[in-house]
Amino acid sequence: MAIKKDKETTIDELAIIINKGFDGQMDYMEKKFEAIDKRFEQMATKKDLEEVKKDVKYIKENLKSAAELEKDVEYIKNTMGIPALKKT
Repeated sequence: MAIKKDKETTIDELAIIINKGFDGQMDYMEKKFEAIDKRFEQMATKKDLEEVKKDVKYIKENLKSAAELEKDVEYIKNTMGIPALKKT
């Protein structure tokens, strides 16, 4: 079996090989970023986000109202002498 001697690679050839590797990586990254951009576009529009913000604001306001109502009910119970419910 004959031993095949490897061809010596010049600096210019090595630069071309490395450049091809970088180009391939750039193509791959561009495709991935395009896919990510499409997914973001599908997720939500600005209008959707504004609606979500309004809903969250409404929920926060109502939670505050519910907490205040709870305090009022507790005050009324204490005033009337109604025992508090035991929490389980």
